[in-house]
Amino acid sequence: MRWLAVLIFGFSSVALGYDRTPSPDLSPKDVVEIVLGGMANNDNPTPDAGIQQAFQFASPSNKRSTGPFWHFKAIVEQPAYAPLLNHTSRTLGDPEFSGNNVVSIPLMVVGANGEIAGYLWSLSRQIGGDYRDSWMTDSVTRVPLGPKMNAL
Repeated sequence: MRWLAVLIFGFSSVALGYDRTPSPDLSPKDVVEIVLGGMANNDNPTPDAGIQQAFQFASPSNKRSTGPFWHFKAIVEQPAYAPLLNHTSRTLGDPEFSGNNVVSIPLMVVGANGEIAGYLWSLSRQIGGDYRDSWMTDSVTRVPLGPKMNAL
């Protein structure tokens, strides 16, 4: 009986992996890992579940810029961001704080087609609203990598 409980709990944890929401308990790095984890398996458990997870963690100012989900999805599918979808590996750099409420995290991903891409992930701690004190994504900017790929 104990194994059945573990098995059920294990499957429910996997199923709930893409419906995480912003929380003050999550660090900026936690947020980036949750979003990237979803994007690495974008169509699991449902089509575009990873993009939906990313949209869930988009800050209110980000959503004002990108608009509704369908437009956010179109942006993420552009060539500049496509390596994030179904990427095979990722490396996050150290968070760089600008005051208490803004942070940038550099990262590199290896896309599904082998392309190596660098990004600067910018987050802010929400100071009000439904997600007060939660870290959320303000922007993700593709950055050029140097010849030795250590530009980040």
